Amino acid sequence: MLAATLLPGHAFAQSAGQSAQANGDIIVTARRREEAVQSVPIAITAISEETLQDFRIQDASSLQALEPSFSVSASSGRPNSPVYSLRGIRPTESIYGQDPTVAIYLADVVQSPAQGSNLGFYDLQNIQVLKGPQGTLFGRNTIGGAILLTPRKPGDEFGGNVMVGAGTYGLFETEAGIDIPVADTFKVRIAGRTIDGGHYQTYVNSGDLTGRKIGGEKTRSLRTTIVGEFTPDITNTMIIAYDNRKTRGRGSTLQAVNPDHPQATQNPALFSQLFPALERAQNRPVTDIESDLKQYDNVEAWSVTNTTEARVSDGLTIKLIGNYREVDTDTLFDLDATSVAGILTTEQSASLNHHSVELQFQGSLMDDRLDWLLGGFYYHEDGTEDSPGDFYGRRLVQSGEVNNSSYSIFGQGSFKITPELTATAGVRMNWDKKELTLRQTLGDSLCLLTVDNGLGNGGTVRLPISNCSVALKDSFSQPTGTVSLDYKINPDVLVYVTSRLGYRSGGFNIRASQPVQYQPFQPETALDFEGGLKSDWWIGDVKMRTNASVFYQLYDDIQRTVAIPTPIGSPASVVTNAAAARVFGIELQQTIRPTDFFTLQVNYVYNKPTYKNWIDPATNTDLSDTPFFFTPRHSGNAMARFDIPLEDGLGELYLSGNAAYVDDQWINALQTSAIIAEHPVSVRPLLKQEAYWLVDLSAGWRNIGDTGVDLNIYVKNLFDQEYKVGGVQLYTGATGFISAAYGPPRTAGAQLRYSF
Repeated sequence: MLAATLLPGHAFAQSAGQSAQANGDIIVTARRREEAVQSVPIAITAISEETLQDFRIQDASSLQALEPSFSVSASSGRPNSPVYSLRGIRPTESIYGQDPTVAIYLADVVQSPAQGSNLGFYDLQNIQVLKGPQGTLFGRNTIGGAILLTPRKPGDEFGGNVMVGAGTYGLFETEAGIDIPVADTFKVRIAGRTIDGGHYQTYVNSGDLTGRKIGGEKTRSLRTTIVGEFTPDITNTMIIAYDNRKTRGRGSTLQAVNPDHPQATQNPALFSQLFPALERAQNRPVTDIESDLKQYDNVEAWSVTNTTEARVSDGLTIKLIGNYREVDTDTLFDLDATSVAGILTTEQSASLNHHSVELQFQGSLMDDRLDWLLGGFYYHEDGTEDSPGDFYGRRLVQSGEVNNSSYSIFGQGSFKITPELTATAGVRMNWDKKELTLRQTLGDSLCLLTVDNGLGNGGTVRLPISNCSVALKDSFSQPTGTVSLDYKINPDVLVYVTSRLGYRSGGFNIRASQPVQYQPFQPETALDFEGGLKSDWWIGDVKMRTNASVFYQLYDDIQRTVAIPTPIGSPASVVTNAAAARVFGIELQQTIRPTDFFTLQVNYVYNKPTYKNWIDPATNTDLSDTPFFFTPRHSGNAMARFDIPLEDGLGELYLSGNAAYVDDQWINALQTSAIIAEHPVSVRPLLKQEAYWLVDLSAGWRNIGDTGVDLNIYVKNLFDQEYKVGGVQLYTGATGFISAAYGPPRTAGAQLRYSF
C-alpha cells in the first residue's frame, strides 16, 4: 500500500478511476469539500497524521521544518504569540487590533487571536497548508494563506490510542484518545494531551532566580467530538475543546549596546549597567539567560463548535457552522535580557472572546458538471489588553478595548467545460467594523494620551488623568475572489492557472498615544497570478510525483509598523499603509519512491519580494529598498523515509530524516532601510539571521510483535544549530540596545504508543 506517510502526494494513483482513499492520497478540504490533494488546482501541502507523530509536530513553529514557504516568528519572551508568514506575507507583529495575514483554522473555524492559535496541534487527521490569498472560501484576513487543522473523527468501533513520552530537559508527555460508539448513529471521541518540562534555558547571574529553568511548558488539553446522525441525511458534529499552556517564557540574549545613545546621558545609572551585562552575555551560551524577572507566558482557551450538515437532495447540502471561543493570556517578559531592574520590561493581561456563524449551501447541477457553493459568514470579537511595563525606571501603563465585527457573503462554482477542462470562479464581499478604546498613563498620575489642541497649528494637549481615554472607530469593505482554469492532461497529470484577490482588514494601533497614531490604517490587498502542475509519473518501476507552482503577487497598501519618537522617549510606533510590493516565487516538490520501502521528497522555495514606491511622508526618503523580514530568498527541505516490514508479523521498522534549509533573513519588521543605514557597519549583521540547516531524525518500530505497540525515537535540531526567532532591535531607537531570542537547541526523546 502506497500510504501518504510524508508530505502530500506520497501515495500515487495506481489506475484511473480509483478513489483517493484506495490509492492512499490525503483528503483535503481546501474548497470546503473533501477531495484528493492532487486533484485540487491550488498549491497545498498536506501533512499526514503519521508524519505529524514521527517528527513530533506539536505546534505551528515545528511545522515550518516540513513546509519551507511557511515561517513562524514571535516576540522575544512570548512563544504563545506567534506571527505567521506564507510566501513572504506577514504582519509586523501579533497584537490586538491588527489582524493576521495567515489564519489558523480548526474544524473549519478560525482561531483568533494569534495568541493561543497554536494550541490544537494534536489528535489530527492531517494539517493542510493553503498557500496564497484565499479570496472566497476562507476570505477573512488570509492574504498569505491558511492553515487547516482537521481533528480525528470518532471511529465506528470501540478503540483508542495511548502515548507516553520522555525527552531531554526533563520532558514528559502523554496523549490519549478513545472512540466510544454509543450507537450506530451516535459516536464520541475524547482526546487529550499533557506536556511537562522541556526547559532548555537556565537563569544565570540573576540573583535569587539563578539556576531556575525556563523555556519549556506545562500544557493540558482536552477535546471531545460528538457526532450524531439525526437521520440518514442530517449529521451534527459538536467539538468541545479546552487548552491551557503555561510556559516560563523564553529568555533573550543581549547582543549590542549603543554607547552614543541619548539614554546614556538621560539615565546614566541604568544605561551604564548594560555594558557589563553585554560582556557577560558574549561569554556564555545562548541557553544561559539573564533577567531580573521570573518570566512567564501563559494562555488558556476553551471553545464550542457545532456543525450541522443536512443533505436535502442529491444536488443540495446545507451546512451550518457555529462557534464560541474565549482566550485569556497572561505574560511577563524581560526585553533587555539583563538582571538590571526597570530598563525594558512588559507585562500583559489580555482576554478576548469571539463567536462566528457560517451558513453554506453546496450542490451540483447539470449532471454534476457544475459544483457550486453559496454562503454567508458573521464574526464578532471583543476583549481587553492591559500592558504595564518599565522603561528606564518609569512605569508605563497601556491598555485597549477592542470591539470588532465582520460580515461577508460568498459564492463559488466549478464548471466542467469538458471532462478534462474545469473553470472555477468565486467572489466574496467583506465588511469589517473596528472599534478601539485607548488608555495610556505614566504611573497612575499622568495621562500620556494627547489630542489636537484645536488651534489649527498642529499642536496637541494632554488629556487629564480623570478622562484618559480615546475612542476610535471605522469601517472597511472589500470585494475579493478567485478565478482558475485547470486541465487534466491524463488522470495523473493536472495543470492549472489561477488568480486570487485577498484582503486584510484595516484597523487601529492599540499602542497609540498621539494624534498621528490615531488615524486608522486602511486594508491591504494581495492579488496573485499562479500557474501550477501536479503530476504522478514513472521511470520504469520508480514512482515519481512532481508538483510545481510559479506565482506573482501584487501586494498593495501594505500595513507596516514604523517606530516614531514620543515626548518621553519611550518606544512607540505608527501603523501606516506604507507601500506596494511585488512578490515573485517558485515552489517545487519532487517525490521519488524507487521501492515500496523507500521514499524521498525534496522541496524548494524561491521567494523574491520587492517594495515599490515607498516614500516616507515625513522625510521624503525613498524606503523601497527596505528588506522583507523573516523572508528568506531560498528555502527548502529534503525528507527521506525507509520502511522495513519484518517477517512473521513482528511489525515494521522505519527511519525518517528531514533536513530543512533557511537562507539568511532580516529578523525585525520595525526596521526600514533608512533605520538600517543608521547602524554602524559592525552592528548590522546582528539585524539578520545567517543561513542555517535544521536536521531532525526519527526512528521506530511499529506494531511490535503484533501487540499494537509502537516505539518512536526522535532527535530535533541534530547539530545543535543556533538560530534567532525574534528580538528587540532598537540600537538607534528608543532603548539603545539589541537583544535576540533563539530557537530550541538539540532535543531528543522517545515515545511509546499503544493502539487498541
